[in-house]
Amino acid sequence: MDIDGSSISGEIDQNLLLQFSCMNTTDREELVNQMQRLLGPSVNYNTANFFLDMSNWNLQAAICCYLDYMLPKLPSMSLKAAQTHETAIGPGTCFEQSWHIANTGTEAWPGSCRVIQAGGDPLGATPTFVPPLPPGVSTTVTMKLVAPTTQGTYRGYFHLVTDRGEQVGDTLWAEIIVESEMTMALVEQLAALPVPSSRLEDSITQTPSQDDQNQMC
Repeated sequence: MDIDGSSISGEIDQNLLLQFSCMNTTDREELVNQMQRLLGPSVNYNTANFFLDMSNWNLQAAICCYLDYMLPKLPSMSLKAAQTHETAIGPGTCFEQSWHIANTGTEAWPGSCRVIQAGGDPLGATPTFVPPLPPGVSTTVTMKLVAPTTQGTYRGYFHLVTDRGEQVGDTLWAEIIVESEMTMALVEQLAALPVPSSRLEDSITQTPSQDDQNQMC
């Protein structure tokens, strides 16, 4: 359907809003018909009439009110804390990554929200669903991951998304260091060795012998 040369394919975009200035009719029946034509068959006569009447029969305002009412609002999420891995992980080892997140919005999260990996190094992530968290409440989400099979430092990025794949809130991340089992075992053995005292410290802490005391006198 063409309106003033602009093609409308069932979606409301910026080009559609530019056409309102050309619709100067004050006939209410015509305004209802125009709103139905612009928004498609999902808007019946009574719905169009309701939003137009609520908007003082301003077509642009009525359509904006309708879209604001009908389009779903995204949940809100903030990252409060993330687990850090201070020790190395063996190649191909399964491990867990946790994030402490909070619902900072005014509505509860739907039960379809889940955490997925969205970028970075592949870490064998499986989508993890989160509970329908009430506003102002926080929770800890734990995801099972798998370390790469080669040594190195790896970092992955994760998002909380809706059932339609829309990103919610802050970006989450996980960073690990992968080392071979032989390297990890060697580091553990070195860490277990006693630290020898220096000769200077030994001489200070040692009690002088009787001959040394006589010489000093």
